[in-house]
Amino acid sequence: MVMLLIVDDEAWVRDTIKTLVTQDSSPLNDVHIKEAKNGIEALDFLKQTKPDLMITDMKMPGIDGKKLLEIIEKEYQDLPIIVLSGYHDFIYTKQAIKSRVIEYLLKPINHLELYQALEKALELSRKRKESEIHYHLFSMSRPEMNDIIQPFLRSLFFHIKEANKEEFIKNMNHFISLHGDSLKGDEAFLAHWQRKFIEMIEEIMQEYQLRLEDFKVKPELFQIELSLLEKIVEKQMKIGHAVIFTISENKKQKHRLNLKETKLFIEQRYDSPDLSLDIVAKNFFVSKEYLTTVFKKQYGQNITEYIISLRMKKAKELVENTTMQYKLIAEKVGYEDISYFYRVFKKFYHMSPGEMRK
Repeated sequence: MVMLLIVDDEAWVRDTIKTLVTQDSSPLNDVHIKEAKNGIEALDFLKQTKPDLMITDMKMPGIDGKKLLEIIEKEYQDLPIIVLSGYHDFIYTKQAIKSRVIEYLLKPINHLELYQALEKALELSRKRKESEIHYHLFSMSRPEMNDIIQPFLRSLFFHIKEANKEEFIKNMNHFISLHGDSLKGDEAFLAHWQRKFIEMIEEIMQEYQLRLEDFKVKPELFQIELSLLEKIVEKQMKIGHAVIFTISENKKQKHRLNLKETKLFIEQRYDSPDLSLDIVAKNFFVSKEYLTTVFKKQYGQNITEYIISLRMKKAKELVENTTMQYKLIAEKVGYEDISYFYRVFKKFYHMSPGEMRK
C-alpha cells in the first residue's frame, strides 16, 4: 500500500490526479490517497502521518508551494515530492531544485510524464524505506524507545529483537540451502523480491511496535512475550515460503518472456498513443514490476524510457528530413497533445523542433 498526498487548491486538479494514479496503467498498483487544499492543510497532515509520496501545486493561497517545500526540506527531508505547476517561474523552479524534488511538471497534466515521475519517486521511496526497516530490524539502540519505556521493557524489546534477528538469519539461510540452485543467476530479480520481503517484514515490525506501546499501559500484556516471539518466527517462516514460491513462479514466467520480442512489439507500435508499460506487460502476460526489472537490466532503460527514445528518434528524422508540420509529426510518433510533444522533444534534445530544423 502506497500513501499519496495530493496538495492543490483546485478540486478538479486533485480529481484529475486521483483518476490518473488509480488507472491500470499507473505505476501505483495499490494507492491510498489523501488530499490537502493548501500548504497549511498539508503540514497539518504531515504532523500526523508521513505519506510515501507527495504531489504539490506551487501557487496556492496562504502557504504556497515554495514555502511548503522550504519547510519540508527542513523537517521532512526524506519525502519524495513531485511538483505540478502552471508557471515556469524561476523562483519556484529554484526552490524545487533546492528541495531536491523528483520532477517539476507543467500543467496541463500529461499522464505519461506523471507516470514516469511516479516511477522515480517510488524507487526513491523504496530505497529509503529499506534503510529504515534495516535500522528497525538490526539496530541495537533506539533513543526514541529509551525515552518512552522503562529499563525492564527495554530488556524485553532487546530479547525479542535479538531472537527476531537470529531467527531471520537462520530461516533465510535455511531457505537458501534448500532453494539455492533455483535462485542463481538473477540478481536483479532477487533484489526486487528482497524489497517485497522487506515490505512484508515491515508489517510485522509495525505490529509488534504497537504491542510494545501497549506494554506501557497494560502490564498484563507482559504475559504474551513468548506467544509474540512464536508469532514473529511463524510469520517469518510463512513469508519465506511465500517469497520462495513467488520467485519460483516468476522464474518460470521469465523463461516465457522473450525480450527481443518485447522490443519488436514496442518498435512496431511506438506510434500508438495508447502504448504504455501496462499494455506491453499485459500483452506478454507478465507483471509491470517484473518487466521493468528485466528490461532495464538487459537494455539499460525501462519500458517508458525506451518508448520515448524511439519516438524521439523518429521525430528527429521527420524534423530534419521533411517539411512536415510539427502537429503531424507529433501524431506520427504517438503524441496527440502537441504541447506535450514539444516539452518531451525539448527535454530529450535540449532544443525545440523549430530550432533543430533551422
